[in-house]
Amino acid sequence: MSVHTARGRRAPAAGRACGPLPRSSVPRAVRRDGAPSPRRPLGALPRSAARALLLPFALTAFSAPLAAQLTDDELREALEQALATIRDLEQRVATLEAGGEEDPLEAQLLRLIGDEEDVPPQRTVFPSILNPRIAVYMDTVAEAGNAEEQLGEDGDRFSLRETEVDFRLPISPFAEGVLVTTFEDIGNGEVETLIEEGYANINVNGLTGIDTPAQSKVGRFRVPFGRDNKLHVHDLIQVDRSFPVMNLVGEEGLIGDGVELTLPLTHTEDEDGLGSTTTVWLAVVNGEMFTGEESLLGGLADDAGVGLDSDAPVIVARASQYMELDPRSDLEIGASYLDRLGSGAVMTDMGTKIRPRMYGLDVTWRQRPEENLVGSWLVTGEAVQTEFGYGRATAPGFPSGTDTRRGYSVTAQRQMTNTTYAGLRYGKTDVLGTAIEASDISPYVSWYPTEFFRIRLQGQHIEMDPGRNANRVFMQATWNFGSHNPHPYWTNL
Repeated sequence: MSVHTARGRRAPAAGRACGPLPRSSVPRAVRRDGAPSPRRPLGALPRSAARALLLPFALTAFSAPLAAQLTDDELREALEQALATIRDLEQRVATLEAGGEEDPLEAQLLRLIGDEEDVPPQRTVFPSILNPRIAVYMDTVAEAGNAEEQLGEDGDRFSLRETEVDFRLPISPFAEGVLVTTFEDIGNGEVETLIEEGYANINVNGLTGIDTPAQSKVGRFRVPFGRDNKLHVHDLIQVDRSFPVMNLVGEEGLIGDGVELTLPLTHTEDEDGLGSTTTVWLAVVNGEMFTGEESLLGGLADDAGVGLDSDAPVIVARASQYMELDPRSDLEIGASYLDRLGSGAVMTDMGTKIRPRMYGLDVTWRQRPEENLVGSWLVTGEAVQTEFGYGRATAPGFPSGTDTRRGYSVTAQRQMTNTTYAGLRYGKTDVLGTAIEASDISPYVSWYPTEFFRIRLQGQHIEMDPGRNANRVFMQATWNFGSHNPHPYWTNL
């Protein structure tokens, strides 16, 4: 971000060919308060120097051809006039040096440019304030298989699954404004418009002057539960989110309104220059992210005819340890936690209070390629456990008591060429609020013809109790235009 400041300049007086001079280049005989100037005024030469400069001009007037035309009396009179002029100039120089008279030329120049005190203060100008950085992402998916017959899910269709428009711009020297809007296909030719994220990203040091590397978000954002919850759908490593996230956290992950603090706690380097960083994320968001129909808990309540409400926030925290194992590989281990801050974080319309509690663990290992930039490895895994205290029975079909559910997934990916990645994901999970267990295995290939365009082919085999199996194939095309954000961690572009 570039910050420009504009210094005010006044226009030159009419009839003058030159532009205004910088104030520092204009010498003055006296300051406006009448005190002698520490600088030599214009024309304030030593007397000997003035005599040396002026005498040649005076004597030139008495060159031999001209002297031949004048009498001795006329020559004597002309010489006396020249000497009188020199004495007058010397006296003027002495007067200016003593500060007794202001030089007219300097006074005129000062009137043109004005005093420094007359220049109004200039405010910082951000050239991009009316021209934010805009990126557009479009994600299309074609699906075929028997998931509709076996699982009751829509299938065998083309879909412009999501169009995302990302606006970012500096709003001050210490903050950036972010707005991410999405247009989602919800079936039957209908599109839903959402604000997926909208927040101010604030540098705490710039705002408060406190010596800290902390960053803060205020607004609506993806909460820091697990590593991949921060990713938008077009940046996912596969076509869909992992099985435990989709069945225990939410099909779209967790998005909430509130405030988030990101604080790097420690950073160390060993003698080989390998670094290690410990970072903590802490967010306080509305409990309403569990009450909407789009959430898993809200969906359970809606199916049972139970209404949900919230009048207290929840807290979400994540801590990660990032380590460089050698110059070409690194490891990150993260732990996440979610709990209510008040007993009214989630309530039924009958007054029953529900306690949402989640635990998460994520591990990511990467090995970057050698100098040919081909052959990177990625292994990542995530485990989730939910403990929902539903309280007393509320309605038929809605859970009661305390329900604990678990799930995990593991992905291994290999870079095959400069632009091609192949991988395999396995996941196994319980389904929130039910006794169902499910697992999936999903091989995939991702190809980047350019950094702005990706094509992905993915298969998926799903097994669910009791004995329901499904198979499907996805073809995904994702592209973007405009100024796009950095590629996600799992690529090597």
